[in-house]
Amino acid sequence: MSASGTTDAPSTGPPPQEGVRSFGQIRGFDGIRGVGVLIVFVSHMEVILPLPTLLVIPGGTVSLDMFFVLSGFLITALLLREQARYGMIGRLAFYRRRVLRLLPALIVVVIAAGLAAWAFGYWDSRDWPSIFSVSFYYSNYYVARSPDFWCANLAPGYQAMWSMSFEEQFYMVWPWITIFLLTIRIRLRTVVIVLVGLIAVVSIHRAISYHGVQSWCYLFHATDSRADSILWGALLAHLWVRRREPTRGVAAAGWIGLAVLLVLMPTTTLFGPFLYRGGFILIDVACAAIVLAVLDSSWKGGWLFQQKPFVALGLVSYGFYLWHMPVFYFVRRFDTHWPLWFRVVFAFGLTLGLTLASWFLLERPITRWKERLERQRRPGEMPARALSMAEEPAPSTAPAQPLEPTEGPIEGPTGGSGGGPAAPGTVE
Repeated sequence: MSASGTTDAPSTGPPPQEGVRSFGQIRGFDGIRGVGVLIVFVSHMEVILPLPTLLVIPGGTVSLDMFFVLSGFLITALLLREQARYGMIGRLAFYRRRVLRLLPALIVVVIAAGLAAWAFGYWDSRDWPSIFSVSFYYSNYYVARSPDFWCANLAPGYQAMWSMSFEEQFYMVWPWITIFLLTIRIRLRTVVIVLVGLIAVVSIHRAISYHGVQSWCYLFHATDSRADSILWGALLAHLWVRRREPTRGVAAAGWIGLAVLLVLMPTTTLFGPFLYRGGFILIDVACAAIVLAVLDSSWKGGWLFQQKPFVALGLVSYGFYLWHMPVFYFVRRFDTHWPLWFRVVFAFGLTLGLTLASWFLLERPITRWKERLERQRRPGEMPARALSMAEEPAPSTAPAQPLEPTEGPIEGPTGGSGGGPAAPGTVE
């Protein structure tokens, strides 16, 4: 099809762009996801441990921004590569891949969480709105409009899914922008000006809109105040794919970026002005520096993200993120006597077990079927596994929200909000 067509099949059109960079499997990207989802898991342990809200990792949101920046980079690089190779982007194929990769696992988790709430007697008035907002990808705005300081609109078990809506809203729009505006054939200077301008608009909007702690809920969750995170990744993708990315000081930038995130994780809060008046920019730039450094095999810091446990967890991180909050609330509801250490071990083990069941029984079989489908539709094109590595949302951390007191020692503010981590970072 042409760039404005509606079918999947290749067609005559602009010749493929020469000199466009592509890459194979980047183990470090899976490792980033693995580390990120562990940070999210630890950040939300306040649900099952008698800890004050946000005490575990107050600035756990840095892992969320890392996922956003990485997703923006990967999805843009995929679109540009496909556009350069075929002279077009298969939009139906793009959205088909998204549906097959994201919805099956999400539907299973939503049904399981709903049935558990009904069967064990903790279904409340928030459940149906939560199910609809999560399923139709508007839960971030549903949370953002919460009248409660803790953004407690979503029912227990669903709070970790708002960022999925944020990314899906972005991806509904971004392929069309790449097709009609910021194409691979547009001058890089024009692309940089447009993307930097959009980043500036979002950042200024966020800074002006902050008017005290009561405004944090909307600014943290809404797409119009967070889209610059993904745009930083998209900007990096345009530079990298066109071989115009910075080449000097990349390793040093990676170390500085890592140091910035390590400092901000235990010190940043979501309520004060820092994040909304410059903090998110600092975090996103640090995340972009780490992504660029991981692409540079000479950066020794990439060793951390290539460790097998992190890579393996990153591979199944989507399911892990979907399941961890329902498991936390299951433990919270029914444990009245377990030692604190056992709660954590049990929650991690059960989350990992459900994740592996989802991966081997559902996600991997669908992925393999999707690969065969892609090969049939476009012989010689990159496999679906390669095309889908960035087509998933990222996890997030956010403050806990109050839940009605339960039996046992844990009471008071609990919960959190977040999203689903992205899939394996593999691009052909």
